[in-house]
Amino acid sequence: MLIDLLIVAVTISLLTFLTATKHNMISRLKQNSITSGLLLAIIQLMLFISRLDCANAELSEFYNIVISVLVKFRPLLAGALFKIIFGIVEDIQNKQNSKQDDKANVKEKTSALDFSVLSRREIEVARLASKGYTNSQIAECLYISTETVKSHMNSIFEKLEISSRKELLNK
Repeated sequence: MLIDLLIVAVTISLLTFLTATKHNMISRLKQNSITSGLLLAIIQLMLFISRLDCANAELSEFYNIVISVLVKFRPLLAGALFKIIFGIVEDIQNKQNSKQDDKANVKEKTSALDFSVLSRREIEVARLASKGYTNSQIAECLYISTETVKSHMNSIFEKLEISSRKELLNK
């Protein structure tokens, strides 16, 4: 039984190594599991049948033959077991990847603001606004009027295609 399991595992690994890329390794392991077990089961069944032919086994031992055939299908069962295990692992990885993709999409949306479209002064205003400064505090820091800050903020919102300071704060 252990030898069958080992042979199936080695065959799975070999098939996967020959056919898989880095990105689809787990799905290939899953696909190759049944193939490996089936291949080994067929080889063992063929050897079993050839031994029966050589020994001229009697058909009266029907139950012994059925049990022997089922024993020869152990590698197929081992392959099915590997397929189930790799299927579970693949599902877990897909869920983790989708969670990471969701987090990356949220980060991308908030950090996708392209400040290169802003003028030097608008960048200064946006930097202070993203730190939570009010218009009057920004005006005081940059020695400009509050009306000028409002004008810069309107321009920043338009160029960055945002609608509130909260979107700058998420940056």
